[in-house]
Amino acid sequence: MRSQKTGREFKNFVYSSLAKYGKAISDPKRIELLDLLVQAEKNVDILSKEIGMSVASTSHHLQILKEARLVRDRREGRNIFYQIEDVGIQIFDTISSAGKEFNAEIQIEMNSFFNSEQEVEELEYKDFLKRVLSKDIVLIDVRPENEYNSGHLPGSISIPLKELKSKLDKLPKRKKIFAYCRGKYCVLSEEAVKILRTEGYNAYRIPEGPLEFAQKGIRFKKE
Repeated sequence: MRSQKTGREFKNFVYSSLAKYGKAISDPKRIELLDLLVQAEKNVDILSKEIGMSVASTSHHLQILKEARLVRDRREGRNIFYQIEDVGIQIFDTISSAGKEFNAEIQIEMNSFFNSEQEVEELEYKDFLKRVLSKDIVLIDVRPENEYNSGHLPGSISIPLKELKSKLDKLPKRKKIFAYCRGKYCVLSEEAVKILRTEGYNAYRIPEGPLEFAQKGIRFKKE
């Protein structure tokens, strides 16, 4: 049936609908939740620890994201797990990329914080992954294990940052070691490189994560 709305009513409907997305991402913790859910499905307890808020506050933020259909949930026993929707991925990717490209303050902070050498800035990743698979170089994924299991670069080794110091003896000092984590704003790989270099390893940070690699046509492998 043809809509009976006037032009103004149609515009009001469309822009009001779009405004729901803006409301949903108007809090920095909700943007961070989207970033975490890009990596893997997570329950409320894990998410609350990751963002440093109470379970009740985290649940409130997740409900707002769910109402905007940026995430969905499922129940497993007493646990409620959240997954990001495709529109949530697209919105997070858009605002995070815009921030890096157009926000001078973010650019300055990134240049200051991520001060380890980035030998892989102009790297051809497909050739790089061939070197990983041939074990010419070592690639470590320093995200939590559940994120690695949800998808990781082929040939990469899972060594969560919190376990890195206890597993240094498993890494060869004669080879270059590259570390990656969640993406452009993730600090885990930077911290990993600092630990490795302090211990005498030839280590470098890869600034890309799942979203950036997908845009390069490189898909993460699931366990």
